[in-house]
Parts: sequence; structure tokens; C-alpha cells
Amino acid sequence: MAKSKKKYVLNPETLMVDVQEETRIAGWQVALVSIAGLAIFLLFILLMTFVLHKDLPKTAILRHTNAEWNTRIDQMSQQLDHCDMLLTMLEERDDRVYRSVYGMDEIPQAVRRAGLGGEKRYADFSGTAVLGIVRRLDQMEKRVFIQSKSFDDVSTLQRSAGDLASHIPALSPMDPSTYRLSSAYGYRMHPVLGYRKMHTGMDFACPPGNPIYVSGDGTVVKVAHERGGYGNHVEVDHGFGYKTRYAHMSRIDVKLGQRVTRGDCLGLSGRSGLVSGPHLHYEVMYRKDYVNPALYMDLSIPQEDYVTMVKKPEN
Repeated sequence: MAKSKKKYVLNPETLMVDVQEETRIAGWQVALVSIAGLAIFLLFILLMTFVLHKDLPKTAILRHTNAEWNTRIDQMSQQLDHCDMLLTMLEERDDRVYRSVYGMDEIPQAVRRAGLGGEKRYADFSGTAVLGIVRRLDQMEKRVFIQSKSFDDVSTLQRSAGDLASHIPALSPMDPSTYRLSSAYGYRMHPVLGYRKMHTGMDFACPPGNPIYVSGDGTVVKVAHERGGYGNHVEVDHGFGYKTRYAHMSRIDVKLGQRVTRGDCLGLSGRSGLVSGPHLHYEVMYRKDYVNPALYMDLSIPQEDYVTMVKKPEN
């Protein structure tokens, strides 16, 4: 039971001494009240959690915050999807239009989409919802860099596009009055091997010693002397994806790495290599594929016009 204690207090209005009693609560009563309060709090928690399926206030706040972040991550993922689509369109246009126009090879997808490697760079994000976002951002950053570099390369080549006309192999490699076209581009019966085979160029039959002229501006990238195959031959890189080959020569008058302009003499015709008779085998390659040389030159050009376009070989 609670115990009472008398206390004497002067009343300032009546100037009399009043007697007041103070009730003291026993310690066990305080403890009982505390236990009861704790029990009620625990019952409240159990009621909220198991009966009403409600989160505790702190848990509810954390759950709400987590939901907000998940929403933001979903929004970032959608934005990355949109950026990925736009970047893919740029990459396809770059390969199929810009690089193709200037004869540049496509950039392989294995290069464009190669990973950065090294899992340690993602150690801080391991097991989190943002790991995928960080990986995609890194890969996209690399793709943007590669695409930017490609545009720089195309721009550099575009500034010299005014020279494209002089680089295309449009000149016949021989004076029209000095040869006979003995074999065109396409499948034929090989004159030496004796079976049907793709003929990747054109054959200009002529006596040995006939001058051979380069069909467009470029750089000599190969000078070879072989016993079989093409025999003595020269390859010229014209840029913009074009290369030409001049085979079965008897004499070569140019050197590896030499710059040549359309109409320069490369050497003289012959019958070196695998041949059945003296002739020039002439090939045009565009982006590593053989194409029909006749599509690029006018074989009906008057002889006097042709002579004005070429430089006679030095004796």
C-alpha cells in the first residue's frame, strides 16, 4: 500500500498553518506499472505485426525509402534503354552509311561492346540493385568513346573527299591500242589448271614490255617477285576502300611505299608466274572483296585522249 506523510505549510492568505498529506508510491508499485506498460507496448507490436500485418514505424520508413530507390533505379534503367537504342542507331548508321561511303571497314560488334574487365571495379556495388546500372554505364561510356573516335576518323577522311575522284581506279592500266582483252571478270575455264574457276580480274593480252599504268592515285603497298601465282606483281592502295593489283609483269619500276598518281608507269608487262601467255592480269578490290574492274573504267576511250593522261616510262 502507499504510505502517507504529513507536511505543514503556511497559508499566506489566512496566516494559518495547513496540514497536507503526501502519498508515497512504493517501489514495487512503480515496477508493476513499468512492467504493465512494457507488456502493453509488446502487445501493440504483436498486434501490428502479426494481426494487422503492419510494419513498425522505422521499418515502414525504411521500406518506403527502399521503394523510392527501386523506382528511381527503374527510371534510370528505362533512360539507359532509350540511350542504348539511340546509340545503336548511330553505330548502325556509322557502319552502313558514313564508313561505307568512304570505303572504311565496319567496327566489329565485339569491339564496340567489349566489357571493361576486372570485377574489382564493381566490388563496392556487389549484391546491390545498382550493380547492373553501373555496368551498363561503363559499357555505354566505352561505346560512346569508340563512336566518337570513329566520327573523328570519318571527318578526317571526309576533308580529303575532294580527292576521291582521282583515287578511284578509273583509268585503263594499258593503252587501248596496245592490248586485246582476252579474259573478263567472272567464272571461266582456267587456261593452265584446266578446270572452272572464278577469274577475279581482267586479262589484257599483249606482247612483253607493254607499259602498265596505275589506274588511280594511291600508295604502293606490295612489290612481289614470285615464281608461280601472280609472278612479279604490284599492289596499290588507293584509299577509300580501293586496292588494285597488276600481275605477271616483266619489270617493276616502283618501290614499296611510293606515292603514285593516276597515269604513272608501274613497269612493263610480261609472262611471269602461272600463265599460258604474256598478258597483264588486273584486279580491283573494294573493301577486301574482288569487284569487276570494267565497272570503273571506260575501255572505249580514244587512244589520243588516253595518251594525254599517262606518263611514258623512262628507258
